[in-house]
Amino acid sequence: MKPQTGESEDAATLEPQLGRKPRQTVRPLQPPPPKSCLDPKGDLCMDVGMHPARSFTDNSLEWAVKLPEDNPTAMALLLSIIHGQFDVVPGYEDLLYVRDLYDISVITDKYDMAHVLRPWARGWLRSALCSTELTGESLRDQYCHERLWISWALGDKANFEETAKIMLLTSCTSIHDSNSLRCAGVFEPPEIYDIIEQTRLDIIKALLAPFHKIIQGLITNDKALCKKNKKKNHRDICLPSMLGTGIQSLHSAGLWPIPQPAGIPWSVLILSDKLKSVKMEGKGFPEVEDGRVYKCSQGPALQVEIERVLNSIPSLLTEGHECHLKCQAKKSGV
Repeated sequence: MKPQTGESEDAATLEPQLGRKPRQTVRPLQPPPPKSCLDPKGDLCMDVGMHPARSFTDNSLEWAVKLPEDNPTAMALLLSIIHGQFDVVPGYEDLLYVRDLYDISVITDKYDMAHVLRPWARGWLRSALCSTELTGESLRDQYCHERLWISWALGDKANFEETAKIMLLTSCTSIHDSNSLRCAGVFEPPEIYDIIEQTRLDIIKALLAPFHKIIQGLITNDKALCKKNKKKNHRDICLPSMLGTGIQSLHSAGLWPIPQPAGIPWSVLILSDKLKSVKMEGKGFPEVEDGRVYKCSQGPALQVEIERVLNSIPSLLTEGHECHLKCQAKKSGV
């Protein structure tokens, strides 16, 4: 009696014919289990910008998650690499557009196959991401959201940090603006967008703080704000005039009353330019000794504070980001 093997008696019909070698079973590439979480409604949602998927069927404990379809062009290129058809693969020095490399990196991340790009990854990254800088173009015009994901998926730490900082400095709160921090349809590395949002608020708060302090000092007649504070007649005119010019200048910049950080719609760079243009000058008085007119001004001190804040931006990367980028860099060879 034959042992039960679970194989059908019809298996013989699958034997090769005409002298061909037996067909080997090929396992299709499977994506790693997607990270998931429960939204407030109890529905399962993806960790990377997915819409909530229905968590459970009506009468069972089965659940399903919708994954985006693979880009056919990017998948065809990766399959060509896997099957050794290198004649259709762009060369190491060939130009590769950001959007094309993004589509490729989405698939390599999904199937954990960044290693197949090892011979080309560094050249393609240099080709696609070479122009990431503060050019005055919007985040969308520079494909910054795609650049951030590409750097994340292939382990390019330098580009990841640089792009994240550019997004921090130039992003705004309006979802309809081309400089919006979020971009629907583009995959987001975990946590980085939340960190950028919080750091942006912290920087804005730090930029506004010295203006709050000086305005409050002028309101309470802080003598230290007047260079000629020993002369009461100077001080009594200097402080109110500085307060008046300061309020008028802030109002012209759209910053009076000084708003809360969350209420600032502009980017950090635009806000800093507006603050640099604010004038807080007192009425001038002629000096008896040399006849020159002296004016008290808070401008120089405020300029120093603005530059100090902009030059002390902390790192946006967590330890988890560092570990992931290092791991991906080993796989892709960048």
